[in-house]
Amino acid sequence: MRPSAFFDPRVAGQATSRRLVAGVGVRAIAALHATTRALATLGGAFGSVAAPGSAARSVARRVLLMQILFTGVQALGLVSVIALFLGATIIIQIGMMAPATTGDILGRILVAVVLRELAPLGTAIIVGGRSGTAIAAELGGMKVNSEILALSSLGIDPSRYVVLPRLLGVVVSVLALMVYFGVVAIVGGYIVSLPIIPSSFGALRAGFSEALGPADLLLFFGKGVGLGTIVGWASCHFGLQVSVSPTEVPQMASRAVVTSLLGCVVFNTAVTAAFYWAVGSPMRY
Repeated sequence: MRPSAFFDPRVAGQATSRRLVAGVGVRAIAALHATTRALATLGGAFGSVAAPGSAARSVARRVLLMQILFTGVQALGLVSVIALFLGATIIIQIGMMAPATTGDILGRILVAVVLRELAPLGTAIIVGGRSGTAIAAELGGMKVNSEILALSSLGIDPSRYVVLPRLLGVVVSVLALMVYFGVVAIVGGYIVSLPIIPSSFGALRAGFSEALGPADLLLFFGKGVGLGTIVGWASCHFGLQVSVSPTEVPQMASRAVVTSLLGCVVFNTAVTAAFYWAVGSPMRY
């Protein structure tokens, strides 16, 4: 006869619990390994800064400039259109929802919404969707074609030649585009919205001067460096995770974009919360 314990629901429940615990453990170990590999990519890039070799520095500098050209300069048109219409939309909505809003109050709202939030996060999303995909696909193609292996065989550090210039290029481009995004969103949006929401630019500028403080410079720079690092780091890391199959290139490019966007949103929220916890209400200035 077959043992009755086989049909015991308590035994079946224990087996299910063990499978759930094992599944959680496997996922935790996989996440730990993935985090370790990602940190190794970032650490290898920054660790290669102090490596000797003037010729390697000149080559990496050329790669850096080309990355800035593609990520920053060639994205000006796209950033201009998005910043212009987003800025105009925000100003028009504020004017419609609160018609009694004066120019100085509008300036304070624009500082809190556009300069502190929309410009950093909007720029990071644009760069991540546009350049992050391209970087991940480029490095994935290099990995499939054994170019990364060839560089290592020749004694060239891929972290220094491939990862670091692209990472720094993305950081510099994000910082520059954030400033450009903010200027276009506020000035261009103000001009576009003038026929609908007439307001004195002098009062608007007074609101800017009252709302902006020294802490905003630190916030702007910190968000720019952090968001740019996240986008460049995720793009390079997932691009280098491609093994041998060309079909992995679009998959890793998609993972790079999704991871970078999620990381940017979480980072931006955390920094904003810490900023207002430290300086107080955004309307206190």
